[in-house]
Amino acid sequence: MRFPRLMLAGAGLATVALLASSAVANAATINGPIFNKAEAGYQIQSSVPFNEVRTTIHIPAGSQSSSFIDLAEGVNGGETFAIGLAYDPINTNFYLYGLEGFNFANQQTGVPFNPVPFSQHLVPLSTLGAPAGTPLFNSESGGSYYVELHYSTKNHIVQFVAGPSETDAATLNQRFSFTGTFNAPAIETLNLQNLFGGGASLSPSTPQASFTRSGVTEPAGHNVGGIAGTRVTFDFFPLDEAVATITGGAPTIQNNAITFEPSPALPGVGSAYGIITGPQI
Repeated sequence: MRFPRLMLAGAGLATVALLASSAVANAATINGPIFNKAEAGYQIQSSVPFNEVRTTIHIPAGSQSSSFIDLAEGVNGGETFAIGLAYDPINTNFYLYGLEGFNFANQQTGVPFNPVPFSQHLVPLSTLGAPAGTPLFNSESGGSYYVELHYSTKNHIVQFVAGPSETDAATLNQRFSFTGTFNAPAIETLNLQNLFGGGASLSPSTPQASFTRSGVTEPAGHNVGGIAGTRVTFDFFPLDEAVATITGGAPTIQNNAITFEPSPALPGVGSAYGIITGPQI
């Protein structure tokens, strides 16, 4: 079961109340939160294989965090591909970056983006009308971008899809061979302090990202959530919820505040949710 948010609110650490009773009634179980140092969001924990994960990332004005989706072999690591928006705290721009396959070993359950090896293996990606290394938008204005990872089980190829919107996206040139099974897609936000040579100093209680139309698909031969190839909402399947604190342990009022947490949290209509920084203590 999910860690009782009312307990956090009573300690002055939660930033929002529990979701209203109108939230999606048939959403899957949400486990956690799983505390760590740098990451907040959700990862599917299921025996079902997946061949696609997608979302539209919305960056509000003033955000200083990076948001990614990924296809991972399991909740404890394995071969992982990722695509998302990386924030540069030096020039305050957001860029499209990807992880072109990296094997993470012994990851913490539900926390797929260990920030050090993750940032070391990210590469800039070209996209529609924007060569690799082109800023997509600035933190001052904010912006949105659609990202998708697709795995062809027929051709054993992983490809990136991205664009300004879901209806204005294209398959990128990158093609990567993979012969395993992806059981743990994730959608998460983190502070990539090591990617651009500096870290962002995050303001308290500030929205960092939100995600809409988040979904996954299952390959042929699997139809747990729907007919193979059709989009299924991200929170149809059991999820692990990640919450970041200063030390990576359970939050306390005195010296270990929450730094990132889902707010509003899943379940949500169309699997929509957001990420916010923790409160000032």
